[in-house]
Amino acid sequence: MGRLRPRFKSHEQSRTRRSPTDLYDAAARHFLSKRYGPAEDRCRQALTLDPKHADSLHLLGLVHWQTNRLDLAVDLVASAIRCNPNNHEYFLNLGELLRDQNKLDDARKSFDIAIKLAPNRAAGWIKLGNLLRIQRRYDEVLLTYEHAFTLDPNNAEASALSGGVLLELGRYEEALAKCDLSLAISPDQVEALCVKGDCLRNLGRTAEAAASYRRASELEPDRVSVWRLLGKVLEQLGDRDGAIKALRRAREIDPSDPFGASVELMRLGADELSEMPPAYVRSLFDQYAATFDTALVESLGYRGPSVLFEAVRSACQARQRPANFKHAIDLGCGTGLAAVAFAKIVDQFIGIDLSPAMIEKARATGLYAQLKVTDMLEGLRTTPDSDAELVLSADAMVYVADLFPVLKEASRVLASGGLLAFTLERHDGDGFIMGEGKRYAHSASYVRASLEAAGLVVLKLEQQPIRHERGVPVPSLGIVAEKS
Repeated sequence: MGRLRPRFKSHEQSRTRRSPTDLYDAAARHFLSKRYGPAEDRCRQALTLDPKHADSLHLLGLVHWQTNRLDLAVDLVASAIRCNPNNHEYFLNLGELLRDQNKLDDARKSFDIAIKLAPNRAAGWIKLGNLLRIQRRYDEVLLTYEHAFTLDPNNAEASALSGGVLLELGRYEEALAKCDLSLAISPDQVEALCVKGDCLRNLGRTAEAAASYRRASELEPDRVSVWRLLGKVLEQLGDRDGAIKALRRAREIDPSDPFGASVELMRLGADELSEMPPAYVRSLFDQYAATFDTALVESLGYRGPSVLFEAVRSACQARQRPANFKHAIDLGCGTGLAAVAFAKIVDQFIGIDLSPAMIEKARATGLYAQLKVTDMLEGLRTTPDSDAELVLSADAMVYVADLFPVLKEASRVLASGGLLAFTLERHDGDGFIMGEGKRYAHSASYVRASLEAAGLVVLKLEQQPIRHERGVPVPSLGIVAEKS
């Protein structure tokens, strides 16, 4: 691991290993070999002899970091700093620990001290740039990485990281130049090869992108994202068999499938239709959370919540009942757009979403009495019978293949006369399919039959334009059903 570089002496250690320095040296060797248990034992032995042995405190903190005990790791590295406040590496690792805990202001202070102690070391500037990148302060990020490269013109990482930022900004030619510079210094740098592949793919240079991804896969054969991207470009090149092989390799490496190789395989018809991997859906929406509302509403013309609001109000008028609800459940609540649309007619919302980042956005609206980080089926299963008057799902069931289990649970949690309102993407055949947009599309007949099987009465099932894709309306359905 590049970020962890405990110092240890190279001299021959004594047979007894009784001095704190000897014990630390042994601990460091264990640590670099990923033998964290023995490394911890040696550190503790050293600290028994000298409780203020700064290197041992620091290394013990790194051991705790690697074994996911972050609070203890922070305390130990902070203790090392109190014993030796002039070691810039301690501050760098403390900054990364604080960053991992999302304590970004404290992390920035730690990085600033590290840079003050060692202003001519590129590592501190790179780590500061990584922090600024999380905060999306891209102009500062690029300046910081550039300064690191100026300090160390042989630092391939600084140039590759600049390429990654330029890629995020859509400045593909500039990003490609940075990657080529990085690879001229270190030809086998996997990160630079991946960013280069992404740039080439976005520039339409698909065959070159495939070559870059393929080289990265040879250098790091267990890197899931590389195989996923290689599958994508091979499909674009017309090599369906190669694409399927690459995607299956991605899923084989990590069966939880956070990059959605299974979804691509279903879309290609190489696998039977099944539910999407939860890790993929979670990762997808965690990634989109920061820009979700803007991208969906402004770029794609999304109007699912307003369509549902009008459908529910119309259904209530037709049934001659007031359009007011004490308790509503928002399935796949996302950032809370549906709650905003229904806020005037709902007293209390419960939100359910698989994405922690989306849940945090929903929490910021102040509209939800309770929020659950789980998939919609499990969220419903933990809800008491007849607990809600309204269940909503705006553009979330497009990530569900077989609707019946969710509809059955929704029926159970609805009080008599309660309403279920949701949107779907539509196709004109039978059952459901995986669409080109990597969302499920359901036929109207399948939806109607599933609702009736779940004990719900269809009040509205209408074709409605919910969103656009590539400037074209996506065929969709707006549905309202009642529990009799």
